Amino acid sequence: MKIRNGFVTNSSSSSFIIGKANDNTVTIDSVYQEIKELYKQYYKSCSEMYSYVEEYYPDVFEVVTEKRGKYLHSKKSWDCTKIADTQLRLMFGLDHYEELPEIIDWIGCETYKDYVNFWTPRMEIGVHAPFYIRDFSCNDPYIPLDFSTQMRECSGDNGNGIESDILAWYFPWIENIKYDCDSCPDNEYCYKEECQETKQQFMGKEIPRDQACLYILGKICICSECGYIPDFIVKKLSEMSEYSCNHMG
Repeated sequence: MKIRNGFVTNSSSSSFIIGKANDNTVTIDSVYQEIKELYKQYYKSCSEMYSYVEEYYPDVFEVVTEKRGKYLHSKKSWDCTKIADTQLRLMFGLDHYEELPEIIDWIGCETYKDYVNFWTPRMEIGVHAPFYIRDFSCNDPYIPLDFSTQMRECSGDNGNGIESDILAWYFPWIENIKYDCDSCPDNEYCYKEECQETKQQFMGKEIPRDQACLYILGKICICSECGYIPDFIVKKLSEMSEYSCNHMG
């Protein structure tokens, strides 16, 4: 398990990097609008799946209703459930593990700023936001909707380790490319082939240190924790991403 400070506090953090450094069409709000559309698709598909299950699979699944929404409880053996799941994935792109929320209450937030304003007071009483979005091209102060940072205002890395730890996840030997193998402080336990590959990729390139995530990874980062975003949406975000990992550990 990789233990890191700031953004990556355990092995379950998620990140999805959208857009290249020079892509001016990709902004926090454009990515936020895409996420909203994905959630609308998810809710529609999930609602249709639950209606289908209630009509055609009442002997296989029990629909359990709670305050937060609905979930499916399997009433049959694993083999029987697996057959039903195959059909559900073909029809809806989902399986029976997906929960149907009562309502996605933040979906009415028109802009990402509205989304932040919606979640900030809720997080102050311990209710987590499903994600937040970071623009690696901008060093203006921002508040990460993340309990691991105590929601302190950040600017770039600013001691929280947020950006350097994301970069180190995808390129763990990026800090070592300035050394040759004999003088490298990590030469006893590094993965030499991976380190050499990173060195060949970036040696000689002038990359501003305070914008390393922007020029190496991409422009916009969706930050979350594994399980906070439904798998249906995780798959769609991964397809859109320059780099992505739903379980950084």
